[in-house]
Amino acid sequence: MAIQPLMPYPVPADMMQIEDVRDQLNQTGHPVPLSRIREWIAEQDLYVEKFRRRVFVSYSDILMAHQEYVTSKN
Repeated sequence: MAIQPLMPYPVPADMMQIEDVRDQLNQTGHPVPLSRIREWIAEQDLYVEKFRRRVFVSYSDILMAHQEYVTSKN
């Protein structure tokens, strides 16, 4: 039986600037403000990487939080 590696951090290709994540979510038909994304990061203690005054988050983590948000509204 193979052992699955533990990955404490997201894959670098999954990391996006928080503003780009917001722009992607605005195209879904369920737009959210930047403040809401920051709330999700704080509430769910999502991994954030800061580089040269830019904030990067895992796009897949935000998508999961967005899915929960959309389903809770309906």
